[in-house]
Amino acid sequence: MIRLDIDREEVSRELVERLIQLHDSSKFKKLQDYYEGKHEILERQMADEEKPNNKLVNSFPTYIVNVMQGYFMGEPVKYSSQDEEHLKKLMEIFDANDEQHVNSVVAKEASVKGKGYEVIYADEDAQTNFAPEKAENVIMVYDTKITPEPLFAIRFYSIQDMETEEDKEKVEVYTEDKIYFYTKEGESLSLEDEAEHFFGGVPIVEYLNNGEGIGDFERVIKLIDAYDKAQSDKANDFEYFADAYLALTGMDDTDEEDIKKMKENRVLLLDENGNAEWLTKQQDYVASRDFMERLEEDIHKFAQVPNLSDEQFSQNLSGVSIRYKLWGMEQAVATKERHFKKGLQRRIRLLTNFLNLRGGGYDYRNIQLTFNRNIPENTKEAAEIAQHLMSFVSKKTLLAHVPFVDDPQEELERIEEEREERVSLDDYDDEDDEDGEGEEGEE
Repeated sequence: MIRLDIDREEVSRELVERLIQLHDSSKFKKLQDYYEGKHEILERQMADEEKPNNKLVNSFPTYIVNVMQGYFMGEPVKYSSQDEEHLKKLMEIFDANDEQHVNSVVAKEASVKGKGYEVIYADEDAQTNFAPEKAENVIMVYDTKITPEPLFAIRFYSIQDMETEEDKEKVEVYTEDKIYFYTKEGESLSLEDEAEHFFGGVPIVEYLNNGEGIGDFERVIKLIDAYDKAQSDKANDFEYFADAYLALTGMDDTDEEDIKKMKENRVLLLDENGNAEWLTKQQDYVASRDFMERLEEDIHKFAQVPNLSDEQFSQNLSGVSIRYKLWGMEQAVATKERHFKKGLQRRIRLLTNFLNLRGGGYDYRNIQLTFNRNIPENTKEAAEIAQHLMSFVSKKTLLAHVPFVDDPQEELERIEEEREERVSLDDYDDEDDEDGEGEEGEE
């Protein structure tokens, strides 16, 4: 985290230039490469180019991120509020921007690189939008308060000049109330334009994967490299075995023609003192297998992602058993949730500020967020728990924790509509009964 003890008015062009020069995106590139399967083993060179040089990539990073991502964001975040009008306005913005997809993209970026970002902006029609941005394209700067607040943010990217067909580097600086647009030439910036925004804060939101901003597989990269190397070496050994040499002892008169005939006839004619045997490299395959298994186990253990193909998951487990086996991953995802929630709350705060400028009087703190894990659920058990808690917990809170209810507020409205329909039907039936009794009495 970059923290500066300056006033907001001191965000100069020279400061921005200096921060861009100091920005190192090599870490983000390496993590993205590993996620895409571009591991260190692919760069390995052998001193003897004639020897086998297998380069086997084991996609542990992809597996770790995808499992974490599915567990954390496979179920969309649920929103609820006592202020129904405020919630409706926010949901309209969320739906227009495909909020669930943006959440998933940002969470995946944070899972790979340790942090993700989104840019909030208003388009030409004054419609509010937000979109994900890559971690390597953003520099977030905070103040020095006990609880740091964003001071400003830098976003940089390249566009192609249609006339020269050359890439131009663009830089945008977001402060609490303005956006400054620069063109980068060499190490210098040239200011092209500036514009006000109306979000009441720096309109770039940072989502940390954890307190350290570390990706989900970043801590186990060396273990993954060791696994790639061990498996590649094992493949090399198999090739060595296939290329084993036949040693002929006491057969000094054997020439190339004799060897050719032996290959064709598959028969060896040995002298009285002659001998033939294969020269192969002795391998301790048990030790090699144990080493590979230990590496794989450590990768899963330290990344806190279970091996779902393991036999312990092949049984028909109860919901409690599954949660117990996922306990380690749950701890990591609980940390993700706390940091991701802070980002979502800041998104809601900025959007609420913009809505209030249009005449709203909303408080962003009235919006409650609920995260649900994407695991097999016992819906019967969840319904029974909800039924037992009805006397102690509000219906909206209960519905927010029922697996198959996506929008608690909408579900409450449906319940109320059905109740009103039943009341209307009951009144209609009562009138029919009264009419029937009257006619029967006259008869």
